[in-house]
Amino acid sequence: MTTLRTVIPFCLVIVLFNLRLDLSRFIPEGETAPQSAVSPKNHSALSNDEYLKWLQEARHRSLNLSSTEEPIRIMYRAMNGLGHQLTRLSAAYHFAMLYQIPRVWPTHNPYCRGNSTIFTIYDYLIGEGQLMVDIPFFGDNNLYRNPNLFPRPNITLDHQDQQRVIHFSNEVQGYGHARAGKLWSIEYLKKGNALGKEVTDYQLYHQLMLLFEHKHKARIQKVLEATRFNEHTVFGLHIRTGNGETGDFTFKGRGMNDLDGWVARVVLLLCDYEQKHSHYFTKKPLMVYVGTDTGSVMQKLRAASNKTCEIPFVSSDQTFVEEGKSVTWNLGYDDLDKCLTGWEDMFLDMYLFTRCNSVMAGTYSSFTQSAPLSFMMHKAKRQQLQQQGEGDEQHPHYFCDVGVDGNRMDCASTLIGWLNQTTSMTWGVLNATKQRMKHEIMFPVLEGGGAIAQAFGRAGIKMD
Repeated sequence: MTTLRTVIPFCLVIVLFNLRLDLSRFIPEGETAPQSAVSPKNHSALSNDEYLKWLQEARHRSLNLSSTEEPIRIMYRAMNGLGHQLTRLSAAYHFAMLYQIPRVWPTHNPYCRGNSTIFTIYDYLIGEGQLMVDIPFFGDNNLYRNPNLFPRPNITLDHQDQQRVIHFSNEVQGYGHARAGKLWSIEYLKKGNALGKEVTDYQLYHQLMLLFEHKHKARIQKVLEATRFNEHTVFGLHIRTGNGETGDFTFKGRGMNDLDGWVARVVLLLCDYEQKHSHYFTKKPLMVYVGTDTGSVMQKLRAASNKTCEIPFVSSDQTFVEEGKSVTWNLGYDDLDKCLTGWEDMFLDMYLFTRCNSVMAGTYSSFTQSAPLSFMMHKAKRQQLQQQGEGDEQHPHYFCDVGVDGNRMDCASTLIGWLNQTTSMTWGVLNATKQRMKHEIMFPVLEGGGAIAQAFGRAGIKMD
């Protein structure tokens, strides 16, 4: 049960209502962020035990901060499915970085029938505490602390003894979707890395995955051992069929009209790719990790593979909703444990996608466009820096969109390339129909008036 999302427009912002960020005034004419701000080479400390220990201690301390220690607090209330939540949470996280607010708290949400005033699935998924924005491990790459990266407003409180709280619910005002053909996103990505958004996305998603890995270590290890994950070159394949879902999912044409045909063709696509690129898979053969909302997909994939090139298709052990009964973000459960396990299943699939060599999106989805996309772009950057060391034996890191009929894949290795749909590699039937595309990743909108200053003013916060 990989994805639970029916996108229902919903936005409630306390304090920051009707907010549009005027970020263009923070970028002087002709200036860009230095390249050190976007380089992945200084992120190696993220994987060590010291970082995890620091995170745990800092998050535990965040549970009981006084108003003087935390004069401004961001509370983010997540809504809808996991991918939808994380793409919006990444906007709140970036907002906190830009305005130097050191933490973001994913707060209560209406899932799993918990007490809506206190309950959050994130406590179960990653443990209690806030998400850290000010992280002292990045050196010059620390977008929060480095004063040379972006010009910022000065923020002070009218009354230092009173905590100011900024509430975001679902949407973060001043942030919007990038759209193919809309050059505002492409152009300022080229100029200044979208005010560090690509970097803070990875910082957030890595933090989430590291905390999830620590909390659910036993289950993750069981999957890794059962699949011999680390002995393979693993492609992550996300197949969101809808499983009978209607409403917004059907309205946007995101389902698969011929699942059996699509599965047969995508297996042939992968077989052909494996054969023509066999040098990548000599030491570590190709394996496909599948995340899906439809249980029968695995049997279909394995049957098709057994008839052809016998690529192993694997998944985690989880319970799927009955065939054709739909999977949505507000699905009811008989008890709390079943609900939490459902969200854990989804997060586990997302976590394992981030560990893959490349990710293939069967249809467009915020699920794959959140942490998996961010990780693939980060890995690709690191690979480019280390290109000389690994030679031809290491498969490139790609984020791929599979065509409508399952017989082509368009793969990108840079975020700009993916946004602009200028691929690094296309494989399959080149004149076949591309995937119907919508970019779910959120960016600050570089336009608008001074509403941000007015909104902070309502919260007793002054900006100079």
